[in-house]
Amino acid sequence: MNWTLKSAIGVSALILATQATAQITFYEGEGFRGRAFTTDNPVSNLKNYKFNDRASSVVVDRGRWEVCEDARFKGRCVVLRRGSYDSLHELRMESRISSARPVNNRGRYDNEAPAPLATPNYE
Repeated sequence: MNWTLKSAIGVSALILATQATAQITFYEGEGFRGRAFTTDNPVSNLKNYKFNDRASSVVVDRGRWEVCEDARFKGRCVVLRRGSYDSLHELRMESRISSARPVNNRGRYDNEAPAPLATPNYE
């Protein structure tokens, strides 16, 4: 097998592995309340799921996710780690998320959010 084909297969496997292990749930209200939307795939436009600019809290079940203010992963973006974000207000992303995609778990990102809650507090 030539080097180019081996590289392409390796990159494809890495992308699929990252996506297969990632899952995120958005909630309309703070504190994980209200309507929810869960995905384990990149979503380039939450408008297609009637969830554009609605998320006020998030639970990242698996992996890390980049969430962006604009469709197609544009505008201001923040990387969320595994855990629970009972409010997106401090991240200035409340009711602003329009797209989301899994990112590499081992990468370092300048736009990474502070550590989330270890587990959701549904009280």
